[in-house]
Amino acid sequence: MRNNWMNSLSLNQRLYLPLVFFIVVLFIVFQTLSSYKYIESEKQNLVNRITILSTGIGANLTAAIQFDDAITGQEILSAFSADPMLVSVSVLTAANTVFADFNNTDKLHTQANNTEQLTLKKQGYVFSKQHLYMLVPIYMDEKELAKMSIVVSLDGLHALKWSQLEISLYLLVILVLLSSFVIHRLRHWMISPIRQLNDAMINVIHFNQTEMVQQQANSKDEISALIDYFNTMISKLNQRESKIKHTIFQLEYEKAFADDVISTVQHALLVVDHAGHIILANDSCSKLFHDSPPALQSKHICDVINPSDPELFQQSLQNALLGNKQFSNDLIKAKNANGTAIYQVVSHPLSHKHQTLFALEDVTEKSLAERQQHLAAKIFENSREAILLLNRHGHIEMVNQTFCNLIGQKRTQIIGKYYRSVLTETDNLPMKKEILMALALDQQWQGECSFYNRKRKISTPLHLKINKIIDSETNDSQIVVLASDISSVKEAQRLAYIAQHDALTHLPNREFLHHYLVEKLALPRTYVMAVLFIDLDGFKFVNDSYGHEIGDHVLQIVAKKLMKSVRQNDIVTRLAGDEFVAVLNPVKNREPVINVGERIIASISQPIKIKDHTIHVGASIGFYYIEPTNVTGIDSVLHCADMAMYQSKMQGKGRITEFNQIEEIECG
Repeated sequence: MRNNWMNSLSLNQRLYLPLVFFIVVLFIVFQTLSSYKYIESEKQNLVNRITILSTGIGANLTAAIQFDDAITGQEILSAFSADPMLVSVSVLTAANTVFADFNNTDKLHTQANNTEQLTLKKQGYVFSKQHLYMLVPIYMDEKELAKMSIVVSLDGLHALKWSQLEISLYLLVILVLLSSFVIHRLRHWMISPIRQLNDAMINVIHFNQTEMVQQQANSKDEISALIDYFNTMISKLNQRESKIKHTIFQLEYEKAFADDVISTVQHALLVVDHAGHIILANDSCSKLFHDSPPALQSKHICDVINPSDPELFQQSLQNALLGNKQFSNDLIKAKNANGTAIYQVVSHPLSHKHQTLFALEDVTEKSLAERQQHLAAKIFENSREAILLLNRHGHIEMVNQTFCNLIGQKRTQIIGKYYRSVLTETDNLPMKKEILMALALDQQWQGECSFYNRKRKISTPLHLKINKIIDSETNDSQIVVLASDISSVKEAQRLAYIAQHDALTHLPNREFLHHYLVEKLALPRTYVMAVLFIDLDGFKFVNDSYGHEIGDHVLQIVAKKLMKSVRQNDIVTRLAGDEFVAVLNPVKNREPVINVGERIIASISQPIKIKDHTIHVGASIGFYYIEPTNVTGIDSVLHCADMAMYQSKMQGKGRITEFNQIEEIECG
């Protein structure tokens, strides 16, 4: 039944039905797999990004949790507003009570069901249909203080899925249209000529008509050759009467002419019998096989060519000798005195003598060059870097698909245009004087800029490599631009900055201070460091009297004053609330430390005017003087500076006290 159905199909249907089916199935499978992998990758990226952000903010919460300072904890949690995908964040203490929380009022969410809760406790995160639920522990000294229960909206991920589906549908439509075009061309190139040839043969058989078949101009394929043979056959039938009158002299003349052609042609020509033995060889064979034509006669063609795969060649040779399938510019790998060679073989049956003519050409170097050129083209087109080639006048000569995707334009819209007309909305376009000067001096430049995508209406940060290529023969020049997408690098830098900086004052936070002191104290030192613990006097009164908004403004002004009071290589950090730590590194002795402390106290003590209010705050400072031989731990250093600060508070505030001097007094 299946064979009858297949046999009933026309040649046209047999051609395009399997082709369309295979292309559509392959496209659906490939798009499904690629979309699934892409969505899973985006899920993991989302989990990693939220984990990095929450871990950094959790480090800032440790002090607030220890001192049960819910207000400060609430302020720290406000840093989550930087991520619009976050729905809510709750800090749960060891007693499973809510210490502080953050809620995005623009988004609603539902609680995880029992199954999702079990997965969440076991894995630390779980995806539902609309949300990502996460539990991120907050550690201090490797001890879990609390947990952050985080709910993240998956609206962006769902939008990405629909976008993937929409793109797949567009690609499928394009693929179907392209397949239809290919099938139409195949019908034009193959089916129509075969149908014409079939009709002509029927006319010859049944009606004894000898009309020639018209074919496409400049066509050199096998079907055209078949039509040529058919037309030749018709022509020969028409000339049959005249050929009978030819004399033996004409036959001898034609044979002599054929021998001259065979001897003078550039290709190696071999005439073999039905068993594959060489009957005739021209002079060009001696260059190809390093043997004289008489010496090649009676040898088997397989022994002369010496193919790398004798069995496969023997099978193809047998088909050619039997007239089933001829060699048509087939490439045959062979072994010769120089190693491996590649021959291009064309065969033609000499049916009236039961012989076959073989034409061979050594295309080893040509094949290698074509393969290298094809490989270079694939590398260019499939490169993940966007590639742009300009001529010396600034017009675009070549681009790859990555560049088209980057700026949201088709290749046909780009080629031949001046680069500024294509990149008019690109920020920081690197065609400036210093770039042109660098290309003139070193023929290369690299740096960062951003390209604008007109379709998506976004700018993508890129790392550019620009090289100037000069042809040594023509002295003509071209410019090659390689652009790599560094969006993920920029995003990681942004998240790292958020994790290690205070959201209110933009000063480094406790985590940054911890890493800084670990690095400095772990290395051998020949210089002295000083750690200043700064606590504001009267700040609680400001918050209670004027409100937290004014208090936050005061903290921002104090942060700027602190930065102006220290040197450029020193650092100022905010621990929590109105507590700051400054690290002076290096210092020669105690006198510069005291001078900096007094300068800080004097600066902060100056009246601060905010709106219609004049606000007065002060500062009490304690510092710890770290000698090069001192191997005190970080916690101990901060504790000592904190104790010195409290000593300043006890002595009347607005003072600077050194912990080392306190120790000497107590010892005395």
